[in-house]
Amino acid sequence: MNPLLIGLIALVALIVLMLLRVPIGISMFIVGAGGLLLTKGTVLANYALATTPVSAISSFTLVAIPMFILMGNLANEAGITTELYDTGYKLLGRLPGGLGMATVFACAGFAATTGSSVGMVAAMTRIALPEMDRYGYDRRLSLGTIAGAGTLGILIPPSIPAVMYAITTEQSVGRILLGGVLPGVIMAVAMLAYLGIRCAINPKLAPVSSKKVPLREKLRSLKGIWAIVVLFGGVIGSIYLGIATATEAAAVGCLGAVVIAAIKKNLSWKGIRSALVDTVKMTCMIMLISVGAAVFQLFLTRCGFASAFSNLFIGSQMPMMATIILMLLVYIPLGMFFDTMGMILLTIPIFYPIMSNLGVDPIWFGVMVIIMIQVSLLSPPVGLNVYVLKGCVPDASLGQIFRASAPWMGIQLVVVALLLLFPGLVTWLPNLMK
Repeated sequence: MNPLLIGLIALVALIVLMLLRVPIGISMFIVGAGGLLLTKGTVLANYALATTPVSAISSFTLVAIPMFILMGNLANEAGITTELYDTGYKLLGRLPGGLGMATVFACAGFAATTGSSVGMVAAMTRIALPEMDRYGYDRRLSLGTIAGAGTLGILIPPSIPAVMYAITTEQSVGRILLGGVLPGVIMAVAMLAYLGIRCAINPKLAPVSSKKVPLREKLRSLKGIWAIVVLFGGVIGSIYLGIATATEAAAVGCLGAVVIAAIKKNLSWKGIRSALVDTVKMTCMIMLISVGAAVFQLFLTRCGFASAFSNLFIGSQMPMMATIILMLLVYIPLGMFFDTMGMILLTIPIFYPIMSNLGVDPIWFGVMVIIMIQVSLLSPPVGLNVYVLKGCVPDASLGQIFRASAPWMGIQLVVVALLLLFPGLVTWLPNLMK
């Protein structure tokens, strides 16, 4: 049978299982194991099932993932998110769309301690939405701001998807994390500019607070960002200067989060337990997806799909830029069925060899993939951030949130176009790494 047809059948089977609400990791494992059994026999299938799960999760670099997750959870339990929003509110609250800008500011800051967008959306809904409602902000603008700004969590380092991309492609974790810094700043600035311009044109969307904040209070509010500066500077600075590997930096960041929480006296034993339980849950989910993806990828390789797919693109002599754009666009429909980790582990082993043959910089391509996954988190019908926001705001309809998120998808696509034209915006900082 044609390898491409086999791969298509496997993908359809995978989607069917997921529509039946089978978890993505288990779905990929079932399809991969079943495919190996049917196409290669019991000997290879038994060998693969005995060795692949162990090899998939035995990388030392994977230790960085639970460390980064725990660092973010501890920072959240310590109240850093609330302090960031308060700082942003006092600095930006009098500007057009000021409360929305404060939300973007807080999301960008909190992204520097966590690699996830889901927790960020939930936290900012609890903190920012009541304030925007109190000042009479347009509900669609408020919802779109939280959903859109929440996606910064997977771009600004430490980014869990970036770590998985680096492990999958055997690239430097430190370089891919540094590659997300400048695009993350550009994305946040673009979001701030959008809010300022839109609310200046139509002030009714975001009434400006009449309360003036004295300069002294604004300066005093800056103490709310010291914890983020210390954590981000410690983690990214140690990687950039070559003092520590990404895994070691993650451990240092985790310890730093504990110390900061102790200094702030905001962390209880209940908070520590909650942070640890959430970390274990998320880590187990990622490991399960990693095992399932490894078995599924082995099946695609053994049946010849991976090489046939690669040869299809290389043999087509399609212009390099067209190939890149086509692959990036794949992530929007994939977001209908797969979560962030699933998209990374399913597509990168197939796409990366093609990009490598075309001479595309792997760090640049990784950042572009992560931004497109950001877009998919907002795209209908199954944008993950939208569903998280819906769960936090039951009175808002899914259609209302999807419509509110559309401009934020546009902002992200504009940044993608900018990085396509100027790839140095991604590679400049990693190339300076010692």
